Amino acid sequence: MLKPIAIIYLPFALLFTLVASVFAAEGDTSHGIEEVRDFAQIGRLISEKRLPMVLMFSSSYCGYCVRLEQEFLIPMQISGDYAQRALIRKMKIDYGNSVRDFDGKPIDADEFAERYNITVTPTVVFLDGQGRQLAAKQVGLTTPDFYGGYLDASIDTALDMLRRTKPLRVTLND
Repeated sequence: MLKPIAIIYLPFALLFTLVASVFAAEGDTSHGIEEVRDFAQIGRLISEKRLPMVLMFSSSYCGYCVRLEQEFLIPMQISGDYAQRALIRKMKIDYGNSVRDFDGKPIDADEFAERYNITVTPTVVFLDGQGRQLAAKQVGLTTPDFYGGYLDASIDTALDMLRRTKPLRVTLND
């Protein structure tokens, strides 16, 4: 049987455990979306796997980028449902950032973003292994209630375009 003093502190202990677990989950970056630094390497990977890349352009000052990542991209990644449908990544286009382009050469992040006419963050593009767009980009975080459906539709379009334009090599026997 619990002593009276333990009964008084039990609710505080439970509350502390709950608060500690929430802060631990917020600080956990193991489920965050990986930031791209080398598009040549990612391009080879997605070409080999015949998957489109879902690339979110973000910036450090963008609250909507955090929301998009937390509410949509991370759950998509964790679910495992997208492992065979797309590779999900992000790219920060803050001043001074640079990446390795699909051709292996260094390029400023803002110059890379200009290629896809990125003027607002977050913007999500759907790319093949050479950096070509496969579906219409998703600009901003409009209508969050339907955003997941828009992402799914664009991923389906990108996957269809990618697999339709890159047929499998088949050896036919006579």
